[in-house]
Order: sequence, then C-alpha cells, then structure tokens
Amino acid sequence: MDVAAALAPLEDGYDAVLDRLLGIARDDERIRAVWLSGSVGRGTADAGSDLDVILTVPDPDALAGPGTWAALDPVITIPIPGLPGCFALTTRAGLRVDVVVEAVDAHADTPYRHRVAVLDKDGLGTPTSVDDPPGPDLARMDAVVTEFLRQGAIFPAAVVARRDWLLGQVAAHNCNVQLYNLLALANEPLPPMGLKQWSSRLTPEQRELLASLPRPVATRESVVAAMTVAKDALRTHGRSAVEAVGGTWPREVEQAIAAYWRRHGLDWADPA
Repeated sequence: MDVAAALAPLEDGYDAVLDRLLGIARDDERIRAVWLSGSVGRGTADAGSDLDVILTVPDPDALAGPGTWAALDPVITIPIPGLPGCFALTTRAGLRVDVVVEAVDAHADTPYRHRVAVLDKDGLGTPTSVDDPPGPDLARMDAVVTEFLRQGAIFPAAVVARRDWLLGQVAAHNCNVQLYNLLALANEPLPPMGLKQWSSRLTPEQRELLASLPRPVATRESVVAAMTVAKDALRTHGRSAVEAVGGTWPREVEQAIAAYWRRHGLDWADPA
C-alpha cells in the first residue's frame, strides 16, 4: 500500500499534517525513518481514524520532545501512557496525531508490525510478517467476571442503601461495559483494528443485545431496573461467552453475591 492510498480514507487535512512532519524529519539526522502505523498502516482506517506515526531513531532519549513538532500547530500535546518519549497531539484544526518513537536496534522486533513506509533513509524495510493472533484470553475474561461480581457486592450498600442514584447510573453503565468486554474477548481473534472501532468487535446480534440494555435516569426505580437487566444479561450471555471458549463460571461466588442482594431486598435469581 502506498502512502496516498493509506491516507485516502481519513478526513481532509491529514496529508498536509504528514507533509509538515516529513519536512521536519528530512532535516533531522536523528530521525532515520517515518512510518504510518495503526489503522492507517493496517489499511483499515476510515473517516473517524486518526494518524499514527512511528519515528525510528538511533537513540529515543536523544530526540527532542513534542516541542519539536510546533510546525504541526498543536493545541493539545500529552504523553502516551506506558510509552516514554511518545505523545499524542491534537492540531488547531482538530486533527489527531499519535507519535511513537522506536530505536533503530528495536526495529526488527517491534510490536508495530503493520506499517507503511513514508521515509526510510537507511533502507530498514518493513518488519517481517505478523504471527497469527491468539484466540480468546481466558485470564482476561475471568478478570472481567470477577470484577462484575465484586461490583455486584458493592451495589446494594453503596448505591441502594445510600440512595445514590447518580452512582447507580454509573454502576449500570459499568455492567454494560463488562458484558461488552466479555463478548469482544470471546470473539477473538479479530482483525487488527483501532481501540475506537468499538462496535466492529461484536456480531450483529451482540450489538443488538447491548443496544437494547436500558440507560437509567437517576431514580431508584430506574437504576434498580436497569442494573437488574444488565446483570441478568451478563449472567446469561456473558456466561455463555465464557463457557463457549472453555472457561468456567464461578458459580459459588455468584451464589454468595446473590444471597447478599436478597438480604437487601433485591432480585438475583439463583445461579443455574
């Protein structure tokens, strides 16, 4: 894929941003290569995607910080968590650019293997082919279920007993997100996609299920009803997703949470 084709799905303006970045990179001997990464580098970008760029340099610590990129006209610049020296910026025109810095000697083993070459001063070449992605991660799914049940033990006292219906709105939303995470994890391996391609990780039936879950207003009746529907959906569809990929539902833990709900006058049917 060439650079123009990779950028074509993005909204107008990103080609000019890349041109300004290249003007900086060509004149800076510390920058040995520039690549398009993320959804653009994978060929899965659309009009909602941002621009992910990788800079290959001999010494990432020696590269100047985000101030170097003033020519891109940023109004927001923040570090990327967990990636020292890397940053995300938003331009005055509202365009979003993530810049990742990698060392030349780490290029061959980079986790960012889907990329398009923009500038390659030393002929480094694109990293070798990508291994097949793994299937569902049962440890992550177990962690989601554990957190669902842990939060289930919080709801009767922290929300209902305190009559904190604003917190109850958050609790119901969190339960919906936990169900989403279980379904998306069960669908792995998925085609490579960006974090913000949210609905693409689900089947049409799963999207319909999540769209049908109620969003409560801040009243007791609405919050309790929404939370009951959300936790029942996770107990059925989420449990099915876990068991379909070889996981085990923690029935004994759920029994304890169910008894706690009933002591608070709330409905939690016995685990099957």
